[in-house]
Amino acid sequence: MAKIELPREVGFGGLSVDRAIDSRRSEREFKDMPLSLLELSRLLHYAYGITEKREQLRAAPSAGALYPIEIYPVANNVEGLAQGIYRYFVADHSLALVREGDFRHQMRHHALGEEMMERASVVLVLSAVFERSAWRYRERAYRYILLEAGHISQNIYLVATALGLGTCAVGAFDDQGYNKIMGLDGKKESVIYLMPVGKI
Repeated sequence: MAKIELPREVGFGGLSVDRAIDSRRSEREFKDMPLSLLELSRLLHYAYGITEKREQLRAAPSAGALYPIEIYPVANNVEGLAQGIYRYFVADHSLALVREGDFRHQMRHHALGEEMMERASVVLVLSAVFERSAWRYRERAYRYILLEAGHISQNIYLVATALGLGTCAVGAFDDQGYNKIMGLDGKKESVIYLMPVGKI
């Protein structure tokens, strides 16, 4: 699988944490403008990237440091990327193309007609690989996985705000429809959260 290396200039001296929290709002209206690859890189790094190299700890807390979440950026309008579904590889901060194509209409359809799914420059699709947590936490694993998705979502909100971008967490969608788009089986791995991001 060919990798696309993401820009490493992740620090950007954006808003302070308190200003980002005060300014954070759910944004559903996006301009028809592309995100830069650097903006996408920063979104992914501060959402779930490695922030402590020695122990490979990440930007979001994870029960047992098991990291059951995967992020699939669906590029609608990102400079330097063909339209399509990508997988984010945390270990080397890179992307790999999963499926090329324009999925905007399908994403809108399976998100109960939400227009922002078509208008977003990128949709960050969060999936859960259940066994990564279930082997240790058994019946509590699902709870921990959902908590982790929430941590990642808030990181995306705050870094998007600091970058002058908008996002809106989406939990209302057809699970089977999105799993089909992403090529997931819905059992071992399933879509659990959507974060459309764009210029506001």
